[in-house]
Amino acid sequence: MSLYSGAHVLITGGLGFIGSNLGIRLLEEGASVTLVDSLIPEYGGNPANIRGYESRFKVNISDVRDPHSMKTLVKGQDFLFNLAGQTSHMDSMADPYTDLDINCKAQLSILEACRSANPGIRIV
Repeated sequence: MSLYSGAHVLITGGLGFIGSNLGIRLLEEGASVTLVDSLIPEYGGNPANIRGYESRFKVNISDVRDPHSMKTLVKGQDFLFNLAGQTSHMDSMADPYTDLDINCKAQLSILEACRSANPGIRIV
């Protein structure tokens, strides 16, 4: 039996290449999977990445920078795979404040949401 069989799993950046493929694999392992993605065009999220599996996922379009959304999303989850982020070096140089917001401040918001709403969640 898989560690993820029957588990509730949240994947941030879930409609990106890595997040969607991880989600599909976890579905195959028997997990209930929620994908979260902001679908900011430059960051790689694309609903086409889960084509054929749409009905098996819960999909939430929201930004990890929104602490209220994250607090709601982490409730009841057993695992969180945190794959959300801004990955473009060029964008980080052109707009370092947005990069800081997404790659630092948002990560703290996610951890705070876990601490207050689901302290037992396992974070990967």
